Amino acid sequence: MPVTSRQTKFILEYLRDLNATKAAERAGYKHPHVQGSQLLTKPEIKAQIGHEQRGRSDRLRLDSDWVIKRLELEADDRSNTASARIRALELIGKHLGVFEATKIQVKYSSTIFADA
Repeated sequence: MPVTSRQTKFILEYLRDLNATKAAERAGYKHPHVQGSQLLTKPEIKAQIGHEQRGRSDRLRLDSDWVIKRLELEADDRSNTASARIRALELIGKHLGVFEATKIQVKYSSTIFADA
């Protein structure tokens, strides 16, 4: 199904700040709080957003390697506050999946006896 002109407007607005509600509002939808998230589920819209984001990344020559390098610089820069350095390390850790917890399944059963 082709993307409509209003959906194209939504896509372009979404790329500004990645906020579906605000993008739907700026694109002229009547119920942006509902329609914004609905639009993001449509395969043709998701594909177009992905295409636009890849194009922007190619034009700017930005990718995850660039972001990680910048975060490393921030984490190592002693002139930054401790919280800024920790935040940079946290983002690197999230990217690498360091903080993903191992799921543990626990089974529990009990029997209750009533006094006679």
